[in-house]
Amino acid sequence: MLRAADLLVSDELRQEWLSLSIDYADLPADEYLPGGARYRYRRYSRFRFSPQTGKLARLPHKDYFQSAEINRVTGGIIRRFAPLLATTFDNPFLRELIRFDFAQFPLEEAQRQRDWEVQAHLIRVTADVSERGQPTPEGIHRDGAAFVTVRLAELVNAQGGQVSLYDDDRRHLTTFRLEQALDSYLFNDAILWHAAEPVVPADPAHGAIRSILTFDYHPGIAGADSDFTD
Repeated sequence: MLRAADLLVSDELRQEWLSLSIDYADLPADEYLPGGARYRYRRYSRFRFSPQTGKLARLPHKDYFQSAEINRVTGGIIRRFAPLLATTFDNPFLRELIRFDFAQFPLEEAQRQRDWEVQAHLIRVTADVSERGQPTPEGIHRDGAAFVTVRLAELVNAQGGQVSLYDDDRRHLTTFRLEQALDSYLFNDAILWHAAEPVVPADPAHGAIRSILTFDYHPGIAGADSDFTD
């Protein structure tokens, strides 16, 4: 866990964070929710990250896939999400967060010598009196990465959204709530499972919003991407 108050951000980068936050207003609807629901919006793109140099390069956009074994609702199907906006992809704060989060992972030196694929997801969940917002409609799941970070981007008139982590046998370990923008948690996705509770409006006269910024870290660059250069 890393609370926003413990994250030291320069004034310059904080302005870039504000710019990044604006991009959440332009997320397309997630077309793959059960029952045709329309409470989640998202974009995603892929980076090539070199831990040795700190360099980040754009990887070609491609469809998103998770196996049904780790995601029992939307796993097993190819999902097509819009890429990040160019301004989002090039945002210095987003890029600095990718480097910062990677530096926190318990890695062997050999793992730091290779390039990694980093998938960045901007996700907004909305709710009103007629429909709850489900951050994880699939329930307890894995993302299919080596390491994952989840960072709160905005929380407006929202109750719920508590996050729970589980061990490899899906036994409950802990539950907590992201309260402030930039509150975050980092975990080993290969040995843990996670889920988030539904979101509902605190004031039923108005809608609720809960947005997150998520990074999925995958060791190595596979296939045609292995030869990709900036």
